[in-house]
Amino acid sequence: MLDLMRSLRSCAALALLAAGSCLPAHAAPSCPARPIVVGLYEFGHFFSSGAGLDKDLAEELRKRSGCAFSLKVMQRRAIWPALQSGAVDMTFSAAPTPERLGFSWAEPYIWLKNMVVLRKDVAPGVRSMADFIAAPELRLGFGRGYAAGPAYEEFVGQLRNIGRVEDVDDGDRLYAMFKAGRFQAILAPKMAYASYLKDEIMADAVRIEDWSATRPRGPATLMLSKKRFSADEAKRWGELLKAIRADGTLQRFIERYVDPDEAVKMLAP
Repeated sequence: MLDLMRSLRSCAALALLAAGSCLPAHAAPSCPARPIVVGLYEFGHFFSSGAGLDKDLAEELRKRSGCAFSLKVMQRRAIWPALQSGAVDMTFSAAPTPERLGFSWAEPYIWLKNMVVLRKDVAPGVRSMADFIAAPELRLGFGRGYAAGPAYEEFVGQLRNIGRVEDVDDGDRLYAMFKAGRFQAILAPKMAYASYLKDEIMADAVRIEDWSATRPRGPATLMLSKKRFSADEAKRWGELLKAIRADGTLQRFIERYVDPDEAVKMLAP
C-alpha cells in the first residue's frame, strides 16, 4: 500500500492522475535511452495529412508514459521489415497475422471488419465473393503490406492467382485509382473508406457490402518489435493501452472520426 501511495503521489506530481492514466511504478513502461520510433502509414482516419486515430494513440501513450516518441510516416509494406529488424519500435492498427506475430508482440485495442466497396457500375447481381470471381472483367485493388483478414484471405488469393489483383503502395493512390475505374472493388474498414469516399457514399456512387457472412470483427493491435521490447515490457505497454480504453479516452478518440454507434462496435470483439 505504501508503494502504491508513493506511486500515486508521483503520478499526481506529473499531472497525470487527473487523466486517469496513473499506473503503479512497477507496472509503468520503462523508457529507452532513445526516442521510441512509431511507424505510421497513410490510411484514412487511422492517419492522413498529419492526423488520425493512430497518431492520437501515439501521442496519448507518449504523454502517459513520459517517454520520448519519434513518429515516422512510411509505406505500410515498409513497416513490417523495419519492425522485424528493430528500426521501428511500434505501429498501430495492425492485423496480428502469424508472420507478424513471429517478430512482434500484439496488444489488441479495437475490432474491425473489412467491407467490400464496389463501384456503382458493378452489376447488381454481384453479391458475393463467388459472384465477383465469376465475372472476369472485375478486378480488386489491394494495398501492399495490408492484411485481408481471415474472411477474405482465400478470396484475395484466388483473384491474385488469376491476375485480377492490383497492388498499390499507399492509401491515397489506391482510392484515386479506384475512383478512376482502374479496378472495381477494394476491401477496407469504415475508418478507412469513410475518409476517402465521403462524397461517393453521399452520392450513392459506391456499394458497400459485407461478404464475410457471420464472421466476427477482427482485432487491430498495437504491435511492438521483439527486437526492442521484452514480453514483460510489451505487457506494460498493453496495460497502459488498456487504461486509455478503460477511462473512455479511446472511445472519445474514435468518435472524432466515426459516429458513436460505430465507435461502440469498434470497442467490442
